[in-house]
Order: sequence, then structure tokens, then C-alpha cells
Amino acid sequence: MNARRISILILSLVLIAAVFVGAMNVLRVEAKPVVRPQLANVRDYSPAAQGRSYAVDGGALFAGVPGYWTQVQTPADVIVSAVAVDALNPDLVYIGAANEMAIYRSTNAGDSWGRIPLTSEAIGGVTDIALDSVQRLVYVGTDTAGVFRLRDVGSSMIVGGQLLLEEPVIEVAADSTGKGMAFARTQWNLYRAENFGMTWTTVTDLKSVPTALAIANTEPAKVYVGTMDRGLLVSEDGQTWMTANEGLGLVPGSRLQVNDLAVDPQQPEVVYIATSYLYGTSEVHEAPAGVAMSTDSAEAFHPIAGQMDVAVADLMPVPGMTGAVYALTNQSRTPLALGNAPVATEVAVAPASESGLSFGAILAWIVAGLAAAALAFAVATDLRSRRPEPGTTLAPSIARNDNR
Repeated sequence: MNARRISILILSLVLIAAVFVGAMNVLRVEAKPVVRPQLANVRDYSPAAQGRSYAVDGGALFAGVPGYWTQVQTPADVIVSAVAVDALNPDLVYIGAANEMAIYRSTNAGDSWGRIPLTSEAIGGVTDIALDSVQRLVYVGTDTAGVFRLRDVGSSMIVGGQLLLEEPVIEVAADSTGKGMAFARTQWNLYRAENFGMTWTTVTDLKSVPTALAIANTEPAKVYVGTMDRGLLVSEDGQTWMTANEGLGLVPGSRLQVNDLAVDPQQPEVVYIATSYLYGTSEVHEAPAGVAMSTDSAEAFHPIAGQMDVAVADLMPVPGMTGAVYALTNQSRTPLALGNAPVATEVAVAPASESGLSFGAILAWIVAGLAAAALAFAVATDLRSRRPEPGTTLAPSIARNDNR
């Protein structure tokens, strides 16, 4: 009898364990990240010098390559607004929050995140992030508190140096060649970092309003600034500026506006530019001029997309693929393939190992089924052994005394 009860107990424990393992596997499968062939609502983009590129899509973080984007889990309740991946370490990723003054750092490509608060004296969010991989500096633009400078010391981040501004920061950029250049752009001004970001100065000799910003990690590093009516300016020190409009169609008397700039991180001599012409004085009209590319650090441009119906707002180069760039327009944040950029036409399918029940879940359910059958058999056998034989009577537990 005792042996039978022990066997029933063991089978019950096996059954419970198998069901638990199976349930955990099912939950894990259901929590698989979203995989999509096309991004739909891009708000920031960080092309990778090596490894996967990252994009902020609708407040969520995605990583991948054209045609296959996988959602990266980020801390709960964080609306992602900006992303930057380290040029020397593709596992080092930073994201900014739109709903708090904080950034988050991951040293394992997004598997886990550490929170780095920026300030408790302002309410707002992060607008852009730039990395100086050599100096291990992080520049964070915000909408209400200017630019923060942080140093990555490995085990933690140290906030030191701030450019306090009254207008939102639109872009920040930094080189990763060791030169230590960094810039921040607002709607009306451009600021240059001094002493590796400990202090800042206003750039006053552009002779136009800055409209776009990018830095190429060439030798030497080059700073590109788009303007409202002078086209493209380029500098190697951030102080002396030269126009670089060869092939862009800028003629005397015309006003060429640069809508956006982008540099291929794997081919830093490849530069993409989106431009428009401005007409009128009291009432200005914009006529999109298209997107052009240079393969010689802006010495000369040639078009890869002609005149468009709407102006391009942002450019997303495909790292290492010359002439491949996606455009975000003033009317849509869904990437539009230009040049020889791949066009997403098929639905992305997760690898077989990431879809359906895993082998562990299937095995757990099989074990659970066998244990359940064995348990039912053992219980039935135990009940049958307790049933009295026909024609027998159980003796009373207490005998009556009829002589009382």
C-alpha cells in the first residue's frame, strides 16, 4: 500500500513539473519580439559601422538590416526617442527617452539596459544622441535642457558638462577619430564643443541658418553643415568653412536649402544629401530638388533621385552599400527606397527556431501526458484494491453489548 502511494506521489510531482515546463516554454514563445520587413514610423536611425543598424519606430526600438527588422525589448514605460550605436563596439547601444530626462545604456546589444538620469531640475525628453567612441564621450540633446556631456568609464556614466539652451536641440554629432569634435544644432543656431565638450561656443560664420548636420570619420574627420540658402558647407576643424555644392545645381541668385545629410559609417567618404530650392521673399515656397550622393567626401555630387513631389526630411543610408539610401519625407515616416536600396516586398518570417513550439515544450507535454496516464492507472488500481469482495461484510468498529 505504501509503495503504491509513493508511486502516485512521484507521478504527481512529475506531472506538475512537466506541465510547468511546458507552460513556461509556451509563454516564452508567445513573447518573441516583433519581426517586420519594413519600418513604418521612423523617428531616429543609427546606421552601424559594423553589425546591425538600429531604428526608433513609433517609440519602439528595432535592430536589423533592410528587409528584416527585429524589435529590441526596452525598459517598461520608456518611449524611445533616440538611438546611437558605438562605432567601435556594436554591442554598445544607447537610447534616449521621450518621456523622461534619461538615457539607457546596453553593453549586450539590447539584452539588458541600465538607466542613466540626466537631471532632476528639468522636465522633458531626449531628442538626439551622438557618440565619440575613441574618447568614450556621449552627447545627449534634449528639448528643454540643452546638451549633456557624459563620460563612459565602463562601470558607470559620469555626467559632466552641459550646454544650457532655451530652444530644443534637434541634432548632435561627434567624430570617433580621436579629434574630439562635437556639434549641436537647434532650429536657428549651431554650437561647437570646446575642450572635449566641457564648454561650448556658438558658430557665427556660416552666413546662413543651419538646417542639417553630420560628421564623417575620415582622415581627417570632416564636419558637414547644411544651410537654408547656401547649400552645403564643410570643415575639418569646425572653424573654417568652405562651400561644397559641386553637382547640386546651385547657381548665382538661387537659394539652395539642405534638408538633410547622412554619411555611410562603413564608407565615410560616401555622403548623401537631400536639397530643395526656396523661392519668394515675403512668402517662401519650397521646391524639392531630390537626393544626391558623393563618393569623394563632398568634392562632387551626382543625383540618385530626381525631383520629388514632397521634400525629404531625413535620410537613412544602408551601411556599406554605395548608392543605397532610404528617405523619410514631410508627409510620411515610412522609409522610401532610393538609388539601389532594397525594396521590402515580402513579409519577413522569423527563423524556424523562433516560431512555433520549441522542442523542450513538446517534450514536456509528452512527459506530462505519459505521467497523467500513469497516474490515472495507479489511482484506478488503488481504488480497485480497496473495493470489498462481493458477499463480504465489514466488521463494525465498535461491538455492541446486548447484555447491558
